[in-house]
Amino acid sequence: MKRFAYVGCRTTRERNARGNGIELYKVNDRTGEWSHLGTVGGLENPSYLAFDKDHKYLYSAHGDTTEASAFRLNPENGMPVYLNTVQLGGSNPVYLVPDPSNQYILIACLGSGSIVAVRREVDGSLGSVDYQYVFPGNEEPQKMTCPHQVYYDLSEKYLVVSLKGTKKTTIPAKEGLAVFKFTPEGGFEEIYSISGRNFDHCRHVAIHPNNKVVYQINELHSCVISLYLDNATGHMTPFQISQTLPDNCVETKSLLAGGICITKDGRYLYASNRGHDSIAMFRIDQETFQLTNIGWVPSMGSCPRFICLDPGSRFLYVANEQSDLIAEFEVTRSGILKYRNYTVKTGSPVCILFSG
Repeated sequence: MKRFAYVGCRTTRERNARGNGIELYKVNDRTGEWSHLGTVGGLENPSYLAFDKDHKYLYSAHGDTTEASAFRLNPENGMPVYLNTVQLGGSNPVYLVPDPSNQYILIACLGSGSIVAVRREVDGSLGSVDYQYVFPGNEEPQKMTCPHQVYYDLSEKYLVVSLKGTKKTTIPAKEGLAVFKFTPEGGFEEIYSISGRNFDHCRHVAIHPNNKVVYQINELHSCVISLYLDNATGHMTPFQISQTLPDNCVETKSLLAGGICITKDGRYLYASNRGHDSIAMFRIDQETFQLTNIGWVPSMGSCPRFICLDPGSRFLYVANEQSDLIAEFEVTRSGILKYRNYTVKTGSPVCILFSG
């Protein structure tokens, strides 16, 4: 089976970026190594990427803008073919996901404190923005609740939205995690939200394969909050806070947690630390689902904004944005990451998406 990796790279001078657009690679399933196949250029900050449900189309959120784009995927060589770009009615789109019906692409617009639903046309292109939800607090001059991710639970019954406050640590988000139901007929319906200690700068979540536990990474506090997910109601109950930085970390520069991911067997969780430039490794107790730290490894570059596992959870890839490289680690049986002395050079990588 052909497997491709798509890398979204920042491109603008304002971001001090060196990327060229969306990079396409062919992945060797046996060795984990990548071969560069091509570039989709002429794009402004294609920061986050998502497939439609059938993996026939690719969608990109253009960070720091008000736009998203659609591409058709060539089934032979995996190359994205540009279809169109649309205005979202919201600023700084940072994450996107298809809804379960595959009729819409749902997008988190951090800058405008909103989430939007963009209709998918028959040819895969993006159409009208049919629904928009603006979070409480964003009617005020200093925005207080900014969505950084939209992410479905494994049943695709609940849409989990991670919310950040402003960059000023004294202004928290009014809601930290919010849970919605989305339907093509009615749009967004909020059914639950949670706030409080360490819920002020929620960045991303990862969901355990049993769909009963959500792990949320907090950007400014450099921690993971573990929560039980009630599959009947969509409500969440926090039960543990785990630091992503070692106790002896005394860095004076900016420290921001970044990415989070879980192995497909649900035994190990990984989180990245920007500034400390490391990957925190955790073992997941299979009865309580609590995290136990099992160490840290260097990210092998600067600013590991994004991390992900390959579909088989054999390798972990780290997008080191400021070093212009993606580092590859082997996931050993003990969960400890082993650097494979292999990197992929590409400018300002911030998102990796695997086909297959």
